[in-house]
Amino acid sequence: MALGGLFRAAGIRRWAVIASAVWVVAVGAYAIGFLSVAAGTQARGTVVLDALFFLVALVLPLGLIWLMAWLAAELARQREIVAALAGAISPLVATLEETRATLAHHASPEAIAQAVGSAVGEAVAGVRAPDVSRPLGDLAAGQARLEAALARLAAAGAEPRPAPPAAAAEPAPGEPVPALGWSDLVRALDFPRDAGDREGFRALKAAQRQPKLGQTLQAAEDVLNLLSQEGIFVDELALAEVEPSAWRRFIAGVRGAKVGAVGGIGDPHALEVAGRLMRTDAVFRDTALFFLRRFERVLAEHARDADDDAIAALAGTRSGRAFMILARANGTFA
Repeated sequence: MALGGLFRAAGIRRWAVIASAVWVVAVGAYAIGFLSVAAGTQARGTVVLDALFFLVALVLPLGLIWLMAWLAAELARQREIVAALAGAISPLVATLEETRATLAHHASPEAIAQAVGSAVGEAVAGVRAPDVSRPLGDLAAGQARLEAALARLAAAGAEPRPAPPAAAAEPAPGEPVPALGWSDLVRALDFPRDAGDREGFRALKAAQRQPKLGQTLQAAEDVLNLLSQEGIFVDELALAEVEPSAWRRFIAGVRGAKVGAVGGIGDPHALEVAGRLMRTDAVFRDTALFFLRRFERVLAEHARDADDDAIAALAGTRSGRAFMILARANGTFA
């Protein structure tokens, strides 16, 4: 397609060169004949004016010829881009529809929307220049990234999760929701350990009935699944001794090195993987940032008056460990 456009552009330039040559010859021949006859009968100043007239008559039409040639070539190029993009977008749309249907039973709507939005944005971000090959290459690369991201999300949905995939029913309007005790909050943030963990499932169900906590748990679940795909299992990472005073300063709004002890997981490999994903994977980055915001809100609403043992218990949950890793990777303690 790009080669055909090259030939068409060359053909337009060739016709412009031929038209220009014909015009130059015609005007030059007429001007030479006219000026040679008029030179002996007209004043010198009049001859100069005649020469200037012929010069203008020569240059202006040449400019118009090349302007029309450029417009014709540009129009042909734009038509090729539109036709090529129309053909390339159709498979992308089909992939989106297929994957939406496939993931409907495995992933949350928020995760699907993040994956699709980020990957489609990357797919079309490069379609700016009039060059045909570059936007098509960017679009193809973006489509490949989309398919990879959605395939990864589908795999995450198909793997066992630390919590049951079906969220608890939201309370009906006006139905009072009992307050969640601290022990239940910690059990919910740690997720059920296995299929027989009845207390864990009961605490998780109670937490999911509170919308804000339910969003936090869903975000934590998504983050844990994405990390596990990279071989990072937070349960297996060494956790430094919790400093409740650092957590209290963090909950109060202090950031930077003064609360660095909150990042109690310093495993180099886990931090390297999380940092790389934050930089290069839009789906992971958006999911991680959403989880960090939700977890900080949980801390602000539930942990302000917690004692040292309670803070240590919260920090040791799966959600707390994921928070430590992602907060370090995001530079929260820098």
